[in-house]
Amino acid sequence: MLRQSFIPVKGQGSRIWDQQGKEYVDFAGGIAVTALGHCHPALVNALKTQGETLWHISNVFTNEPALRLGRKLIEATFAERVVFMNSGTEANETAFKLARHYACVRHSPFKTKIIAFHNAFSWSLAVYRPRWAGNQNTPMALGQNRQTSSTFPLTISTQ
Repeated sequence: MLRQSFIPVKGQGSRIWDQQGKEYVDFAGGIAVTALGHCHPALVNALKTQGETLWHISNVFTNEPALRLGRKLIEATFAERVVFMNSGTEANETAFKLARHYACVRHSPFKTKIIAFHNAFSWSLAVYRPRWAGNQNTPMALGQNRQTSSTFPLTISTQ
């Protein structure tokens, strides 16, 4: 588990503040929509409006905002269809499966190397066996996947 030397208590834009009021630039972005910055008024308003309408439904169903966004994505890209995932882990796992399928069909079933940042958590479902589950070089699914880590240490400057 990652030990934090500070505990963030508020954020605004790309800045966060700890319990002592010290300001930091949030280079990590975090999960979900915090990559867009913290507490942006338009995002806060959109969340408030949606929360007063319909907060959450199973991903078995669709919803009107998702349909509108899907149409915009299709119109703005080469894509003919889109799929929305529940998390970054699910999105990454799907991307790995698509890449593996593409490599097997177009190149070779032996193209199995996956490169990820050391201590990354957003690909820990079926693509590889996470460190907490034992030998991290043992694939859990998808054949003979091999993990290659690239160092990207999470450090926070106190200066």
